[in-house]
Amino acid sequence: MEPLKLKNARIWGLTGGIGSGKSLAARYFQEEGISVINLDSLGKEIIDHDSEVHQELKRLFGNAIFNKQTPNRAKIREIVFNEPKKREVLEQLLHPRIWSKFEVKAKTAEQEGATLILCEAALLIEHHHANLFPRLIVVLANTELRKQRVHQRDKMEFSLIESVLKSQTTDEERKRLATDILINEGTAETLKAEVHELVMQWKHQRRF
Repeated sequence: MEPLKLKNARIWGLTGGIGSGKSLAARYFQEEGISVINLDSLGKEIIDHDSEVHQELKRLFGNAIFNKQTPNRAKIREIVFNEPKKREVLEQLLHPRIWSKFEVKAKTAEQEGATLILCEAALLIEHHHANLFPRLIVVLANTELRKQRVHQRDKMEFSLIESVLKSQTTDEERKRLATDILINEGTAETLKAEVHELVMQWKHQRRF
């Protein structure tokens, strides 16, 4: 897959493991005036509303994963988490559509004046997409803190959280690929200040 290049805007990656605070960091980047496009949200939109995808989902998972006309994303997530072959087929179905939507949204953001666009996704590294971006911002937090956050936020059992953590890449690999690192182990205000400082640094260096 080739990197998307725009004439007047740069596209960088933003990622972080479950419970790291990636989404909160994304919100703070938006408050700094930076455009953020969330690939995971695009995937959810496609699963919820694309009728062609619905037919493929029925073929792959059966009618039981539908609540009336809407796919049950929680059921799908549970199935693909335990069945790697079905996860691979699902990714082959969704990824081209996600990237197509991303391209449209990125070009729209550029037309609206954006000079920097962050592509936010939890699994950029795991899906081997980190090399698509000249810069990769990674949000990190220690494992125990991430477990507590996910448990409190999603009411997820700790055993399942452990499984999700094991399925994602390591912080060592994230650090190796990152050009910029945000450590999110304090308050939300601390992370907001980190984001602001990073954006000011980029502006001083005229990176966008």
